[in-house]
Amino acid sequence: MKDNCIIYGGAGFIGSHIAEDLLLNNFKVSLFDKLNASKKNVKHILGKVDFIEGDFNNEVDINKSLKNKDYVVHLVSSTLPASSNLNPFYDVESNLLASLHLFEQCVKNNVKKVIFISSGGTVYGNPLKIPINENHPTNPLNSYGIIKLTIEKYLSLYKSLKGLDYKVLRFSNPFGERQNPLLAQGLIAHLLYRIKHGKPIEIWGNGKAVRDYFYIKDGVKSIRKAIRDRSCNQIYNISSSKGLSINEILNKFRKKLKLEFNVNYMESRKFDVRSNILDNRLAARYLNWKPETAFDEGLVNTWRYILDN
Repeated sequence: MKDNCIIYGGAGFIGSHIAEDLLLNNFKVSLFDKLNASKKNVKHILGKVDFIEGDFNNEVDINKSLKNKDYVVHLVSSTLPASSNLNPFYDVESNLLASLHLFEQCVKNNVKKVIFISSGGTVYGNPLKIPINENHPTNPLNSYGIIKLTIEKYLSLYKSLKGLDYKVLRFSNPFGERQNPLLAQGLIAHLLYRIKHGKPIEIWGNGKAVRDYFYIKDGVKSIRKAIRDRSCNQIYNISSSKGLSINEILNKFRKKLKLEFNVNYMESRKFDVRSNILDNRLAARYLNWKPETAFDEGLVNTWRYILDN
């Protein structure tokens, strides 16, 4: 019997790559996404998965979708870091409460394990040291990070009170094919899309902010490894452990991709951390996971995809 895994938010950028990896490794895969969700990212695997349309905030829809599921991957978020502070009430109602309903239904349906994709870029806040390991203090600067961290805490509570097993994967900044370039959250795809269409590049701050990027096809392998993980670790950073400033990325656009473009630098935002580089050694040791694709190679693949689509 194949292990049965359901991915909430499965039609998106990350979900589609997770589905591909699980299918290649002999899982039965179900994708749950909102009504009338675009299936563009998963059209090539629709014949191999069970696609479920529903409302993530509806307990009846969630309960039905969990029948006979062994593992759950939780990717759903209705907000972005840049906009979450504008309406924290909505963030709580649409993301935190819905997640609690999901965990309750997981217990009722005897789900073996929940894999929650958290945000390594926001839950830690401004770092006290670099690279940031899993024991670093967590002081988010936006509602998005606060909600992600709170969901992590509730997973710990559900494990303690109701025996729901889980793993938290704190992703840094994934990039690659199928990332939505219209969202500001995916910096690389967003900037390349603007360049393709002849639009100026707009950067908050001086371009010296440092982030940690990994290629999506590498990152999604960590989900499968977390499903199989039997260690006592509950939280892992998933990252490259290498920092790149925005200006360094723009230089790679010019040198590696031979692109020409104009850049407008704007006033920095209060919720943007100065530097965020995650320590991935725990994942390397216990999940046997590490990034395999060089940044430049992933960048070329991403640019080709944007040109073709």
